Amino acid sequence: MALIKRYKSKIYGNYWLGILKFGFLIGFGLSFILIFRRWLDDPINQPVGFIENFAMLGLIFISVYLYKLGLAERRITFKESYIVGFGSGVFGSVIYGMSLYGYALYLDHGLQNRCFDVQRAIESNSHLSNADIMYMTTPQSIALSGIMLSSIMAILWAMVVGVLLRNEKGEIISKDKKFKI
Repeated sequence: MALIKRYKSKIYGNYWLGILKFGFLIGFGLSFILIFRRWLDDPINQPVGFIENFAMLGLIFISVYLYKLGLAERRITFKESYIVGFGSGVFGSVIYGMSLYGYALYLDHGLQNRCFDVQRAIESNSHLSNADIMYMTTPQSIALSGIMLSSIMAILWAMVVGVLLRNEKGEIISKDKKFKI
């Protein structure tokens, strides 16, 4: 137990406001990429691809950096940057999922067929019937998959951004100051 250290970190800003504000930025940024790819005649074949993942990394980095610039002393710990990055990433994922639902339902009717072809080509889905795979590729399922996959990536990208942007370490709590129950 001597190897475990307890840290006390200070939150310098209003991270709830940052999560909401930058969550909208991430959600609308990912939605813009979705529409822009359609305009470029490069429609998506899956709910979240490499372009969306790296866009999520860039948008989380920009969000936490802008949050850090808005702080009074521009000091941020890993914990605070992770909370802002993860929260805004998940909130942005929900907005992206809603726009993905509208995109699959109204704008790109071929998305379901392309997702069906991708799911049919996966060897582990060979035992599923066409009706089962069609159920997996409804607009609701595509949107839910987009929310879940981009939220999972937000966990990982927020850690990377938290390590890159932190500029203050939490202080170690000595054994005298440990919480007593």
